Amino acid sequence: MASPVTERILHATPYFAPAYVYGGPPRSVLALCHGLQRANVCVSVVTTTANGTGELTPEVTAAGMFQGVRVEYLPRAFPRRSFAAPRLTAILDAHRRDYDLVHVHGCWNFFGWAAARWCRRVGVPYVVSPRGMLQPWSFAHGRIRKALAYRLIEARTLQGARFIHTTSDEETRVVSALGVAADIVMIPNGVDAAAPQPPAAIAEFRRRLGAGSADYVLLFLGRLHPKKGLDVLIDAFRIALRKHPHLFLAVAGSGDAAYVARLSDDTRDLQEERRLVFPGFLDGDDRRLALASADAFVLTSHSENFGLSVAEALAAGLPVVVSRDCPWQQVEEWHAGFWVENTAPKIAAAIGRLVDNPSAARAMGDNGRRAVERALDWNAAAVTMLRAYRSALAVH
Repeated sequence: MASPVTERILHATPYFAPAYVYGGPPRSVLALCHGLQRANVCVSVVTTTANGTGELTPEVTAAGMFQGVRVEYLPRAFPRRSFAAPRLTAILDAHRRDYDLVHVHGCWNFFGWAAARWCRRVGVPYVVSPRGMLQPWSFAHGRIRKALAYRLIEARTLQGARFIHTTSDEETRVVSALGVAADIVMIPNGVDAAAPQPPAAIAEFRRRLGAGSADYVLLFLGRLHPKKGLDVLIDAFRIALRKHPHLFLAVAGSGDAAYVARLSDDTRDLQEERRLVFPGFLDGDDRRLALASADAFVLTSHSENFGLSVAEALAAGLPVVVSRDCPWQQVEEWHAGFWVENTAPKIAAAIGRLVDNPSAARAMGDNGRRAVERALDWNAAAVTMLRAYRSALAVH
């Protein structure tokens, strides 16, 4: 007989699945919800209809459920980029007695601020997951505006939380340096095991990308945003290509139209030479096939609190090259790739080492797959989170 449901947790997030245009957070929040459900927690989500520059379709938002999770999708209002949702307070008031604790995801947005302010007003405990938004890179962009918002709103939001959830030791150090009074609980994200893909489907996907059978395919998978260091990646790729002309780079993702257009213009020669492709946003089977069809994964972000795409690549058995601006020192500890300084020459050298040593690269991929299976299990992460919730609820 299944254990009875006890805790009732509401996740308040400015965007949620299937708005995967926002990168890792919608995936990780959904996976956490599923893990908590398996631990017999009553989980629900309140979010907005946001899907980048557009909105999620009515077929999604009117369903009231997404993959077995109860979800209330609220329309955005001005300013839409700050995820203002006028109906949020009324929805929370109507369900006041349905929640034991609210888990707020993200920073610097009206949605999270309003949810936390409601919790303080009515006496519902809440916790906050910054999701990387308190990293120095984030503070540096829009510095004046964020400094003012931090003093007026964000600091109060963090101080009122029962705990702040971080996903890496690096993010823990960053949050701790802010000096907020709340406890900090570090729980890494999990990652789902990668299902084997049929060889014929892999070959067809590589053909769709434009990669030849002898090409060494490097994959970037994520949001196309300046934070992701794509300028460094492209410069590194150009350097590595001089020695390894069979390299092929797939930069998969979506982002601001003007930024994506500039990336495309800057790499026109590589695209014409069929060495680089922008396949766009990939999800579902295409995302799984992209990971299965690549030979290695590269992430040159200037800032990450976790980097879910790295975990996905490791789970798929790919050797990885990750910048030291990402909290992935385990890559070296696990002998699963290279964790290097975020400069084009260093990234290019790491790529070259993988290409020059295919057997060692395969061993790295195997090492990484086994390591994440042990260390990054969503069920274990959910149980640890549940213990943290219970400790928070025990505080009076």
